[in-house]
Parts: sequence; C-alpha cells; structure tokens
Amino acid sequence: MTALRLGIIASVIALVMIGAQIFGYDWFIIRFGDFSFPLWILVAIYAVLQFVIWQQTLKRLLITDDEVAKWGDKLTQVTPLIVGQLGQDKTVGELAEEIERSHGIPADLTLRYIYAMREHGRASSTEGSHS
Repeated sequence: MTALRLGIIASVIALVMIGAQIFGYDWFIIRFGDFSFPLWILVAIYAVLQFVIWQQTLKRLLITDDEVAKWGDKLTQVTPLIVGQLGQDKTVGELAEEIERSHGIPADLTLRYIYAMREHGRASSTEGSHS
C-alpha cells in the first residue's frame, strides 16, 4: 500500500475519531489520572508523515537533466523494448534488471523512466478526453 493511501486512510480515521469526540464519546481518549490524551492526534501526525513520505517519493522519481544528458539516447533506444515487454508476464523490476544487463542503463533509472512514460501517457489520455 502506498504512503498516499495510508495517509488518506489515517486522515479518515482521525476525522472519525474527532467526530466521536465532538459527539461526546470518549472511546479514543487515553486517560492518565487527571491527564487525558486524544488518540486522533497520533493518527493525524501519522497521516501527515505519510503525505510527506509520498511527496518525497514523488520528488525522487523525477529524472534529472544530467541523467537525461547522459542516458537519453540509450533510453530512447530501449523505449520500444520497454513498451513491448510491459504487457507480458514480467514485472517492471525484472524488465529494469534485464535492460541493465543488456544495455547498461541503471535499473533505478529505467524504473523512473517507465514511471515518467506512464505519467506522460496518463496526461496525454486526460488531455485527449477533454477535447
């Protein structure tokens, strides 16, 4: 499960806990003598951390200009291979490792390239459906 989904689920749970507290139920409150602590605070912090992790993951998925300059020609050469292999029984990781062995392109770069192609395809199909 992705950090984005975990963040969304934790946010919904925190909102339910807040709602329960607003309606007077103390199911999600821990009491330590005179001190009480609402658990929704921990769940909300967890949700925020998951959203931060998701944003950091998205930033790391981008291909840098230096990588494009160094690997752009080779990535262009393997694009037909990637497109042809994606529909078969191989995982994306296996495909990236195969391309690393056959063409010398680092597997992590190939994975980011596949992600970029997928996002470009989604953006193109979204633009086409709005025309």
